[in-house]
Amino acid sequence: MEKGNREIAIAFRPDFFVEYVRNLEFLHSFGESETDLDVLEEVSERPEEVNDAVVETVTQERQTAVINIKEKIRDNSFKSRVLRSYGQMCAMCGIQLKLIDAAHIIPVEHDGTDQISNGMAICALHHRAFDRSLITVNDKYQIIYNTDKMDKFKEIGLDGGMDKFIKNLRAVIHLPPAVNDRPHVDYIRKGNEIRGWA
Repeated sequence: MEKGNREIAIAFRPDFFVEYVRNLEFLHSFGESETDLDVLEEVSERPEEVNDAVVETVTQERQTAVINIKEKIRDNSFKSRVLRSYGQMCAMCGIQLKLIDAAHIIPVEHDGTDQISNGMAICALHHRAFDRSLITVNDKYQIIYNTDKMDKFKEIGLDGGMDKFIKNLRAVIHLPPAVNDRPHVDYIRKGNEIRGWA
């Protein structure tokens, strides 16, 4: 909100406090440029419509702030939509306890989309295991674990808790009730290929 003296007042949700502090100086200077301010407003209202070409129209020193805020908004939106669709429950073990992450099936750095069907709600433990290719989901939604990696852990004596870890996995992931929110099999196949399962 412009205060009339080229200074702007900024309102933010509490979960954006760290981003606000990180970009404090640049955020409050956005009032110095009408173009920069327009882009910042666009990011806050429709982050998915702000592409790299739009970001490049922002003054160089403010581009990082725009990118950081856009990513934070995108991440929060993706997370809340995925967690809501899975009932705040880990698809792999069923735990809730506010320990659930939204994992991208095709990672963002591999042009993964922020559609719910490219995400799974999984607890922090299973998220790390998923990202490290210790476990995955096949195109029938069955959970499989990497026997080669498990064998290597046994060889080097790092298999403590392995049996319990495997036992706590469901045979098939918990799926969202809405069919369109379920992991898309093409995303699963591509994500598995990226993580070295194919």
